[in-house]
Amino acid sequence: MAASSLCSSFTTKAWSNAQSSSSSGCRRKHHKTVTLAGFLRGDFQLLHTTSFPASGSRARRGRRRRSGAVASLGGLLGGIFKGTDTGESTRQQYAATVNVINGLEREISALSDSELRDRTFALRERAQQGQTLDSLLPEAFAVVREASKRVLGLRPFDVQLIGGMVLHKGEIAEMRTGEGKTLVAILPAYLNALTGKGVHVVTVNDYLARRDCEWVGQVPRFLGLKVGLIQQNMTSEQRKENYLCDITYVTNSELGFDYLRDNLATEKC
Repeated sequence: MAASSLCSSFTTKAWSNAQSSSSSGCRRKHHKTVTLAGFLRGDFQLLHTTSFPASGSRARRGRRRRSGAVASLGGLLGGIFKGTDTGESTRQQYAATVNVINGLEREISALSDSELRDRTFALRERAQQGQTLDSLLPEAFAVVREASKRVLGLRPFDVQLIGGMVLHKGEIAEMRTGEGKTLVAILPAYLNALTGKGVHVVTVNDYLARRDCEWVGQVPRFLGLKVGLIQQNMTSEQRKENYLCDITYVTNSELGFDYLRDNLATEKC
């Protein structure tokens, strides 16, 4: 499978289901991937979030040429949605779930740190017993919001919750620079990590992968999840260990080439 840059000038996020293996040859389970740069075709089906240039007729023409259903998080205030409608239907679609999450906030905020961490284990047990992630989403997002407040001092806005739900659903959500894409991504990353199958958070270079792992990665660590990081100079054993974490931060190139290395023929046919 060839690796190629789909939109190198943009910041993107994507979910994809893929069965792959670590660079040591150890087969990994199905992982769900949040990516900050679209990069793979074929076995990896990309649904990505793009940050377009903010102004200019050329940028506007480029947006008009893009096809598909786009749920755009236009601004934190007002949440201007674009695509086939003005976005009102998209907001209405997720409004009920946002209200449920907000309704849980007082209860969740009253928990101690250890009690909040215990929610992760309770949610994981329910997921492993067959409860759907969609049914766990409101409580999981409420837990992440509270953990973010305590660890980072940042409370995700309602529109950011919607962004997380859009990504979890496997749809495209457009967010401009500075609207909190990194924070939004941790919401569905945490939710999907509850299955025990692992989540990849993919960005464009080692610096950003390390920065995001060290910064927003504090949230899932606080909640009891293992967070890993793949860097260019790592050995195969180090990569294997980090790929087995609940959430793994990695660059597009490292993930792509690890996939290729794992699938190179070792014997003649």
